[in-house]
Amino acid sequence: MIKVNPKLTRLSFKYGAVTALFVIIAFLVFYFMGLQPWRNLLSFLLDILIIVVFLFLALKDYKDNVGRGEFRFYHGMTIGFIVYVTAAAIFALFYFVFIYWGSPDFLNEYIITAQADLVIRKDMIVTALSEESYLEQYEMISNTTREVLVFDVFIKKLLIGLVVTPVFSIMLRSSRA
Repeated sequence: MIKVNPKLTRLSFKYGAVTALFVIIAFLVFYFMGLQPWRNLLSFLLDILIIVVFLFLALKDYKDNVGRGEFRFYHGMTIGFIVYVTAAAIFALFYFVFIYWGSPDFLNEYIITAQADLVIRKDMIVTALSEESYLEQYEMISNTTREVLVFDVFIKKLLIGLVVTPVFSIMLRSSRA
């Protein structure tokens, strides 16, 4: 049985919390600038950058300061998992509070904006799929709930970490410094 170093979990939770803090700050900056971070590509790319940078820093910090140069693949996967799950959970909790109490009209604003975007792309969707498909998408947006939005942001943050953690784990495991 593999024994997990308690320093590994502390370090991972710390980096996960800091990652979440930066993602929350980025969200709020975009939101208060009126740039709708839930549909802004630049906001999404910034989230990816923040998560990637802090995941790498967490793994490198462990390798250099806790593992004293020793780093195995499972170290990277464990640290990465804790970091991105922590960041995603904290952000989802923030988002939940934000859309319920911080901005009570958020859901209506989201639905109106998403439907307007869909109307703009109607011809493309109908051509590629069908009129029925377009109408189904439009109806699905109408039925969107806050819980669906919170789950959506949680999953998106998880997927970012899930994709890059194995890459960084392999890179750091293979390097000598």
